[in-house]
Amino acid sequence: MASLEQKLARVDLNLLVSLSVLLKEKNVSRAAERLYLSQSAMSRTLQRLRDLFEDPLFHRSSSGILPTEKALSIEALLPDLLQKLESILHDDDFSPLTCNKHFSISLPTLTSHAIFLPLVQSISSEAPALQLSEYPVKSSSNKSLESGFLDFAIHIDKPNDPALIATSLGQLSLAIFSRPSHPLCSQKNITLADCLTYRFLDLNVKEDSAMLFTNPIDSILLKQGFQRDIQLKTSQLSILFSLLYSSDALLIAPSFFANVSAYKENLVSVFQFEQTEENMVELFLLQHQRTENSAAHQWLKEKILEQSV
Repeated sequence: MASLEQKLARVDLNLLVSLSVLLKEKNVSRAAERLYLSQSAMSRTLQRLRDLFEDPLFHRSSSGILPTEKALSIEALLPDLLQKLESILHDDDFSPLTCNKHFSISLPTLTSHAIFLPLVQSISSEAPALQLSEYPVKSSSNKSLESGFLDFAIHIDKPNDPALIATSLGQLSLAIFSRPSHPLCSQKNITLADCLTYRFLDLNVKEDSAMLFTNPIDSILLKQGFQRDIQLKTSQLSILFSLLYSSDALLIAPSFFANVSAYKENLVSVFQFEQTEENMVELFLLQHQRTENSAAHQWLKEKILEQSV
């Protein structure tokens, strides 16, 4: 049995355009004029249509041509079909207001309040029907971007894959956070070494079995001759913060956490890393080249870049 593609491969889609004009004009001469064809060429097109649909499609009358029942049934389907074809060929007509596409984005959990939440708030009025899904970051998003499972990924590494487009979102400065009643809060001139006498909490990053992932925080510490003692790694943000609020454990996170309303009443920045190139973490917005010419993806990309750190 022939597949749908094999059946359609034998059909000249220009015939549907001609049929649409014939149905509107109900006159072969006027239809030919609209399509910039000679009347004989239009007559040959009509014969091809009759052969394709195995139906006369039109009968001559004193006022022009009258569509058959078969032609009328096709006429009911043509406007929607041609509109969809036009949308495929002219994606430039994208409008956020009418966009009902679904987009999926992965990003580091600790950046959600700084990037994803403002993004949702920003686009809610401009694109009320657009759908977003957020996923936790993986050590590598290459396969998910390539397959289309993800539309965008925010990552700390610039990939070597030439099929991925990486755009810098800026650099993050880091700080060490504790609960307000932590013993460190009663000290003055707290050093990194002071902080590292305590244990730390961290978020899990789902690793790609083909890649070895090193947390950039650990790389920054190692350059200074330090290593943190991690008490717990979890994928649940609620568990991480519950433990942070109720124990002496510490958390290394982006400095902006000090101003996030959801956390600032229960968190204190006890140490700020010096804002040098070696201590900063750069974020990249990744997309696959298959979406580069999509007007909808380009629009969303610009909205994400507006939330750059």
